Amino acid sequence: MKASSVLLIVAITIVVTLATVGFVEHHAPRSESVLPPASTETAYERVMRTGTLRCGYALYPIFFERDPNTNALSGVYYDFVEEIGKQLSLKIEWTEEVALANAFDGLKSRRYDVMCFPFNQTPGRARATEFTIPIIYVPFYAYVRADDTRFDRNYEKINDPSIKFAYLEGEFSQSLKAEKFPKAQSVSMPNLTDVSQVLLQVALGKADITTTAPSTAEAFLAHNPGKLRRVVGAYLRMQNSGGLSVAVGEESLKNMLDTTLRAMLASGVVEKIIGKYTTSPDLFFYPVQPWGALAQPAGGFQ
Repeated sequence: MKASSVLLIVAITIVVTLATVGFVEHHAPRSESVLPPASTETAYERVMRTGTLRCGYALYPIFFERDPNTNALSGVYYDFVEEIGKQLSLKIEWTEEVALANAFDGLKSRRYDVMCFPFNQTPGRARATEFTIPIIYVPFYAYVRADDTRFDRNYEKINDPSIKFAYLEGEFSQSLKAEKFPKAQSVSMPNLTDVSQVLLQVALGKADITTTAPSTAEAFLAHNPGKLRRVVGAYLRMQNSGGLSVAVGEESLKNMLDTTLRAMLASGVVEKIIGKYTTSPDLFFYPVQPWGALAQPAGGFQ
């Protein structure tokens, strides 16, 4: 056989082989098209696949508490979220207790699906999380020692370099102090400190004043009667702090939770849950239809 004929046969064989390989490679199913990387699964998709909603939480009087003897969890928001699980036929997994200052980190790293705690909804926090609709609104008042009347109906006196203002790092009172009383001295407590220790600073005279929700003050006074009093005057801020938090971009999960919370508000189950923990009429306010407006104080559940 002539050399030219041999070369022609070899060339044809190579071309056919390359074409066949190219066809197979182009049309072969890719494993990633069948099983997408785990990192592409949204929190909503994971919840629906597993039937489990993983919750981060923080301990805070009346909202979230743990029995020191049994480690059993309880509180207004514990009950709220357990009810959400029932409504959606989901198991609630209480995955992780977190500090207030870094609570949203776990959403971003997917350690839990929802931060099941009522953060005050501020613009700064909106950069790190997306909030559901509020379940309740929470008023913030100023609190002082029982015999201190300096600030009654005169909040401007708080904004003075001689006044010591106590707050928990990462908690809303820190933002409120910076906004309304920047000249006052800061008496800050680490963010893992029990919030009752902030009120104790005022009761012991180590600070002059703090701001907090009346539910927090009520819990403190139950164990320390007569140690503090609310400054006479209107609330300093009405915060729409009663929602839950999801990672930025988790619209499907947020929408599912919003729908469930609306149903719970409309059915009266929210009032029923709160009634287990307090009958004080001014601790919380409720949203009313259309959602977002302020209702009357939450006092109709006795």
